[in-house]
Amino acid sequence: MSEIQSSWSKDLLIRYLYITLAPCFKRDLNYFLASDEVKEKEFKEGFVNRFPNVVCSTLADFYVSLFKEFDIDAKKVIANSAHIPLFALVVRGEKGQYFLDPLSDLFANQYGLRPYFFGVVPRYKTINYAYPKLVNLPKEYVKEIDDYLGFNFLDDYFKELHLTLANRNSAYEFFGKDKELGEDLREAKLNLYNEKLINLGKVHGTFERAQLYKFLNDVTFNKSEKKYTKVKINEDRDIPYISYELVNPDNTICYEEEKHEGKYMLIKKH
Repeated sequence: MSEIQSSWSKDLLIRYLYITLAPCFKRDLNYFLASDEVKEKEFKEGFVNRFPNVVCSTLADFYVSLFKEFDIDAKKVIANSAHIPLFALVVRGEKGQYFLDPLSDLFANQYGLRPYFFGVVPRYKTINYAYPKLVNLPKEYVKEIDDYLGFNFLDDYFKELHLTLANRNSAYEFFGKDKELGEDLREAKLNLYNEKLINLGKVHGTFERAQLYKFLNDVTFNKSEKKYTKVKINEDRDIPYISYELVNPDNTICYEEEKHEGKYMLIKKH
């Protein structure tokens, strides 16, 4: 955090810490892959802090303590009325009280996408009833903050990529394939993932990396391709791993994610 300057406003600090520290965390697989009974038991007994493995409650606790070090008032809050509720933050910034959901934004902040749950009034009745004065920060104001901090997001790039690759005709043209042959382009798209997309940002948690592949599927696959593609976190080894299955009528092509020399790769297994 050596880049932080004493002259920064609270809003600059909040935005900077919220985004730049996200790569330090990953979802706690001991919790997120557990049964509903185990999850409820941990919720009732109190979430265990297994830093850097986090759940919404422990991540909110971290940011509350961190913001207070910078004299920023922050509180962990119950955001919704779910059986095991979502814990998030209400932070007092320059323009009032802001809602922040660091766990829901964890992947976006790690991968280089704009956070979705920063300074927005959420749709949860529980939090809106408890905090009726939440501020919906104007996009122009947030952009000024991002420009000052030098944040450049990938959202526009992926919007353009979606227009090209999720469209069947333009996807065939992009990959130089003959549309009349009706070739399956999913393997070509996975090769593109390997070459240009899966090592962007700083996404290292297994759960977050599964989110990454599902995000890329939404960007590059058409409806039919997504229907016959599966991304799974497998636990049949000491260390959980991600498998990527292209389901076909006659066979299933399976890839597994591996890491070589600091780079992630999808390796075709069968």
